[in-house]
Amino acid sequence: MSEWVIAENYPKEELEKEGVTPEWLLGKWLDVAEDMALIPERNVRVEERGGVVFVEVSEELMSCMRGM
Repeated sequence: MSEWVIAENYPKEELEKEGVTPEWLLGKWLDVAEDMALIPERNVRVEERGGVVFVEVSEELMSCMRGM
């Protein structure tokens, strides 16, 4: 597996104020991976560290997003 790249990150408190959950962010990015014909579960993960929610994607998915 390739390295992970941070695609987005937000303070959890900010997300909660907007009514957004880490699960919703994960779903959004899983859909992106699927749209690019990648296996979503192998190319997207969401983690919370120190009160910050990180969306991390594979280098392959990030390359697709950048049009490379």
